[in-house]
Amino acid sequence: MERQTRNPERLPEESRRGKRETRGRSPLGLSEICSRMEAALEYSTADETEIVWLEVLRGTASGRSSQIDSRTVPERTVLVRVIDHGRVGSHRTGGGGAGELADAIRAATAQSRVREPLDGLHHLPADDTPVAEAAAVHDPAIARLEPRRVQEVLRPLLERRESLDFRWTDARIVVFNSRNVRRSARVTAAELDFRCGRRPGGGRASGASRRLQELDPREVAERARQRHASGEVAPIPQGPVPVVLSPEATARLVDLLNRDAFSAKAYYDGTSFLREHMGIQVFDRSLTLRDDGTDVAGIPFPFDLEGTAKRQVHLILKGAPKTPTLDHRQAAVLGLPGTAHAIGGNDARAEHLFLGAGELQTADLLETVRDGLWIGELDRVEGFEPNRVGFRAHALGVRRIEAGKLGAPVVDLL
Repeated sequence: MERQTRNPERLPEESRRGKRETRGRSPLGLSEICSRMEAALEYSTADETEIVWLEVLRGTASGRSSQIDSRTVPERTVLVRVIDHGRVGSHRTGGGGAGELADAIRAATAQSRVREPLDGLHHLPADDTPVAEAAAVHDPAIARLEPRRVQEVLRPLLERRESLDFRWTDARIVVFNSRNVRRSARVTAAELDFRCGRRPGGGRASGASRRLQELDPREVAERARQRHASGEVAPIPQGPVPVVLSPEATARLVDLLNRDAFSAKAYYDGTSFLREHMGIQVFDRSLTLRDDGTDVAGIPFPFDLEGTAKRQVHLILKGAPKTPTLDHRQAAVLGLPGTAHAIGGNDARAEHLFLGAGELQTADLLETVRDGLWIGELDRVEGFEPNRVGFRAHALGVRRIEAGKLGAPVVDLL
């Protein structure tokens, strides 16, 4: 997939305590969060307890619309998990006061008492592997963004019949457990979607980064314009034809594969083809898919929601599926090695995917295909036959490939 991080067009920067806590207050500092979590761990009567604290501030701006959104109050989620006599219980709450944390621990402990002990799971993870510097995932420039100023800077980029959406997040993630895991990180991200034209053959492009200076709005806009086709709509080719997907469309398919085949839930339920084809070459040998939360070329993050350090994991290597994504609990239940992919709840999923590059650039690929279809974007992607990775989607920004070049637009396809 293409990396969209060079020669940036800089975006602007602007420069209740007690037993119960009312939502709608300012974000808590790290020291206060850690203090509350330590006290909650001391309160717990379970054999082992884990607390995951998530706080997220979001902002959005649109180039055309006057509508903006910037939240000064974070969305808070606290996940509690306990292991008591080998039995697991969990609870989710939106509160962070001492009383709310105590209630969450009591609810998780009560849930564990009505469950059977899990074979193979004796304790929570206790990974002490050093993780990457927090500076690589947090950018103060994104944290200081002010929606109206963002809109003022982005709006002049737009020409007639063009639109864009810019989104950013500033999040705090803390993981504590009774086996002395203490992980915390503040993380930012910015995303830009640019659209050119509102008819068949419209151009679309996207970019994302943890750091503002690595996201270039002008470069994203130029890619969208290069993909836009004007003129009369061409007929759909008859019969089977080669199809070339844009990097953005490819990413949507990879995301579907990730959910329907490589997630822990899909593997455990038996809906994933991995249950029958692990280690067997089922894709072309040129296909390699890895997950790596330590690679700064992607959207890195140093640890999963169990506090286990991220590392490179091959999901597909030379066409052969290698492993589903697993947290500590699922690995114990399934008898497979863990992969540090806990996302909270009873699932694990890869979130830092890299699809191995082929030997051809886009222009060379089009020249090799000669005649076929180009798909700029896949929308409303849904899997309807997970065992065979069957899917349905709306193909947008479709163009004919004619004599090795992008040609006339084609109607949107299902």
